[in-house]
Amino acid sequence: MSFSKGELEHIIGREIKTLRAPVLPNALSYKTILITGAGGTIGSEICRQLARLEPRHLILFGHGENSIYEITKELARRFPKQKITSIIGDVQHQEDIRRVFAEYAVDIVYHAAAHKHVPLMEQNPYVAYSNNVLGTKYLSNLADDYAVEKFIMISTDKAVAPTSVMGATKRIAETIVANKNEKSKTSFATVRFGNVLDSRGSVIPLFREQIMLGGPLTVTHPEMTRYFMTIEEAANLVVEASLIVKGGEIFVLDMGAEVKIVDIAERLMALLSDKPLSITFNGIRTGEKMHEVLMEEAERAVKDTDLHLFIGKALTGNELAIEYLTHQAKKYTNRELRKELLQLANTTNVLNEVL
Repeated sequence: MSFSKGELEHIIGREIKTLRAPVLPNALSYKTILITGAGGTIGSEICRQLARLEPRHLILFGHGENSIYEITKELARRFPKQKITSIIGDVQHQEDIRRVFAEYAVDIVYHAAAHKHVPLMEQNPYVAYSNNVLGTKYLSNLADDYAVEKFIMISTDKAVAPTSVMGATKRIAETIVANKNEKSKTSFATVRFGNVLDSRGSVIPLFREQIMLGGPLTVTHPEMTRYFMTIEEAANLVVEASLIVKGGEIFVLDMGAEVKIVDIAERLMALLSDKPLSITFNGIRTGEKMHEVLMEEAERAVKDTDLHLFIGKALTGNELAIEYLTHQAKKYTNRELRKELLQLANTTNVLNEVL
């Protein structure tokens, strides 16, 4: 079941933003574009929005063969003239990525592949590290080696002062991208999301399922808040950012005020249930924050009112510390690795001198 624009605006309590970055005629017509995580909620929507701009070649890269098959089939039906290549691979496997760059002259990379489920990544820190950190490291190195024009990484507000494994790995990945931008002719930048409505693993599918079962709806804490954006806003932000990127930026959508999770539950209940259902509070889980912050103060964000964007300066990181963790990660227990990831992501040494 999908929601109308009006229903989505009611759920998040604000108007859905339509970004308006200037699009030059045929801006992507001669571009070969690689999208990692192309079968995911965000990756597949990025593919749809890019296809409307008629690039020369779309390369869909992901490790889930069924999800890659589905988005390939959809794009072929909706955009029959679009050249598409679908590749099953894993960003954790450097050779998988190298083969793509060696075979195709990639111009732009949208890096959407990531493990994002906070509680699951708390239990599986090495998987989070390997996918989110090493995958970004391999991909950014190869993008530099093969002289890609632009590299846009998708991150999360949970990367700001992270308290979770997922947030820590994304924070470290952000610094890897920022470091690479300092030395490369490729323009590297990051787009940072809030919570994406109705994406896989988000609260909306969970609440919808709980409503269909007659309740109760489970919320962690009555005062917990999050920034919310729609799937279309998220993908639009990524594409728009890539059109204006110069290198070294952090892009964040102006999502208005934070929204209480319990308010989201109550609004969904009003839309989907013909009777009131109970809501239970089950407590904050390990790694979760009560409230999120969109940017570090040191990132010095400037608001572009016309584009509904905050644009900040990405902070670089301690490359030696990141390399040390790369060599040591396999030796740590889950508990030790979680500690190391959080320490590296939060230490002042991982940020640049503006701090």
